[in-house]
Amino acid sequence: MIQLEDRQTDVGAVAEILRKRAPLLELLADAPRDQRDLRSELDVSRSTIYKALQRLQETGLVTEEDERYALTGFGRLAWQRHDDYIARLGRLDAGRRLIETLPDDRQLPPTLIEHGRIAVPGRHAPERPLDRLTELGDGAGHLRVLSPSGMPRFLADVHANVEAGEQTATIVTEADAIARLQSNYERFEAAAAEADLDLYSVSGELPYAIVLFDSDTLGLFGYEDGLLVGAAFTDCRDGLAWGERTFECALSKADRI
Repeated sequence: MIQLEDRQTDVGAVAEILRKRAPLLELLADAPRDQRDLRSELDVSRSTIYKALQRLQETGLVTEEDERYALTGFGRLAWQRHDDYIARLGRLDAGRRLIETLPDDRQLPPTLIEHGRIAVPGRHAPERPLDRLTELGDGAGHLRVLSPSGMPRFLADVHANVEAGEQTATIVTEADAIARLQSNYERFEAAAAEADLDLYSVSGELPYAIVLFDSDTLGLFGYEDGLLVGAAFTDCRDGLAWGERTFECALSKADRI
């Protein structure tokens, strides 16, 4: 137990110095450098660099040879893991509003957000999630959509692609959304009659929307008070498997329109 506690204390110290000395470690991750280079790049004093390097050597992250400093094998792996962690945390923060819209009782794979591409509306790009949806949708041969609203603008694009023989699609939406689709898309009846465009409705409310682009990419869309707040797009295996299960489960309970 004492040995385990000591090891945990050491790991905590390593984690802290990775955070504290991130700018210095980032430079050493590119190439070995001497103290003068490091002082110049970081614009700090000689004593600051000396103390930082001494501490990094004590924790086994950095080694010195011929007055040049480089990451050890352990140091390089530790830095990569730390850098990956910060990047994942950044994506989680970018998708904060999207995450908060997801119900607690639905187990989504963390990798969907951690390794996904987050798209949220911006002041000068309010339709960024839908723009990404259209971009991916235009390049897919088959689409599977599960959506509270049916995405009227997207339906029009899909219908045009189906008519051109460029795409097939299956769309599942809430029963209450059918009337909105009919009023917002004047060619709804023609879309419903297309052989390669299958429209379904489900009773009850859908907590989010998902779109499967072929079998390669999943899009997850979050809503707040009926408004789209963001989306995550991923090609990770866990996310795709979750999306497949979720869509097929909803489809099995849906009625053909």
